[in-house]
Order: sequence, then structure tokens, then C-alpha cells
Amino acid sequence: MGEPNPSLVLNICNLAAQQKMAARTNIFKQMEKVSSTTASPRTMNPNSIKDALLRWVQNRVQGYPNVSVTNFSSSWADGMAFCALIHRFAPDAFDFNKLDPKNRKQNFELAFRVAEEHGICPLLEVDDMIMMGDRPDWKCVFTYVQCFYKQFREHP
Repeated sequence: MGEPNPSLVLNICNLAAQQKMAARTNIFKQMEKVSSTTASPRTMNPNSIKDALLRWVQNRVQGYPNVSVTNFSSSWADGMAFCALIHRFAPDAFDFNKLDPKNRKQNFELAFRVAEEHGICPLLEVDDMIMMGDRPDWKCVFTYVQCFYKQFREHP
């Protein structure tokens, strides 16, 4: 396999994002429950959904060391946020305290493997995340995190 093509990776992520959003006709209702705003499904917009999902993630990863989620790009660049999010729902899968933010590849591999074992569709590739460096494409991350929400939204 050759070097990843950044344009192709982003196009695939964008296509996946569009398909995922189209498939989730109830996303407005689901995210309204998470949102602290009083927006109705008709008045919610993509930004309020994005903000509600971000708050959902922040609530789930709060207290994890080396994890500060403020966006859907740089906050996910070292894999620690992915590890914290899946660890929240699968705490026996691995010892979070042994992870190192400098071991990006290992973190992505672990998080993506455990997520897939728990029913999360494998939308992101480790090599692509490594290639994107410290600014992963937010649409790719946002789409993948929606899968976590869909799978675990009923869990406290």
C-alpha cells in the first residue's frame, strides 16, 4: 500500500459524513436531549448539533488525564480523547493511566480497535490520523464521534 492521499482521505471522510448525516433522520431529536439549549428540532442547526455533541463528549471524558476536548480537530490529534471516550464505556478494556500522548499511533490503534469491538464502525484509519498531524479534519472526527454517540447515548 502506498502513501495515503490527503485529498482522497478528506473526500472519503466528507462523503462518509454526508451519508451518516442523511442516515440519521433523528439526529436533531437525539442531540436536543444532550443540548442544554431549549432549541427545538426545527430551530437546531448544524452548529448547535456540533456544540451539543462536543458537550456530550466533554461530559464523558471529564477527569481523564491529558485529555482536553475543546473541538473536533486538534483535541483528538494524539488519540488520547478517543481512548478516554471508549474507556468511559469499556473501562476494563485497557489501563488508561498507562497511555502516553506521545505514542499517537499506539493510542489510535488501541482506541479504534476497542471501539470496533464495541460496535463502533471503523471510519478512521490510524495512518490517516497520523498523516493529518496535529490538526485532523474536524468533519472526519465529528462523523466518527457521532458513531460513539449513537452507540452509547443511553449510557450515563
